[in-house]
Amino acid sequence: MRQHNKYLVKVQEELSVYQKYLLDDKTELTPTQFETYEKIDTVRAWLRAGHSDQDVLSMLKNTRSIQDRRAREILTLAYEVFAELRQSKNKEGVKYMYAEIFRSAAFEAKQMGDLVSFGILMDKAAKIDGAYDNQKVVDNESKKKPTKVVFKIKSVTVAPAPVAQNQIQDISHEEIR
Repeated sequence: MRQHNKYLVKVQEELSVYQKYLLDDKTELTPTQFETYEKIDTVRAWLRAGHSDQDVLSMLKNTRSIQDRRAREILTLAYEVFAELRQSKNKEGVKYMYAEIFRSAAFEAKQMGDLVSFGILMDKAAKIDGAYDNQKVVDNESKKKPTKVVFKIKSVTVAPAPVAQNQIQDISHEEIR
């Protein structure tokens, strides 16, 4: 069914254009594509600033005067085009983002000549990245599976119900054909 969906094909082609634009300096965008790319880049900046998806959608609809469907498309394109946004959705990605923040602050401190702060910030970034971690590589798939399954069975004994002295009437009916 997906191969016959023209809308999905259109969005995939649009995505490939922006990915090609980022990877190849020789690729040029049309003015409409460039406007959309600017919107995608704006969404990227808002997400990196810490705004939630819903905040980004409302800001995008209010500032750019676009419809909800297109705003959601642009948000999805931003996640697909920029790998750092995809990584920010999982726990490891959040750690990666904090490490990047510490690294950029460390290089700013180094440019200002503060080597002590540079060392401290780089140490924090290395700890977040796991450079000092001596544990084995953790297998996330093994954590998803239960190691021990316990079935608790509760037995309930029900006493027989008291017999009622109500008389039951027999009803018969006749079918007419």
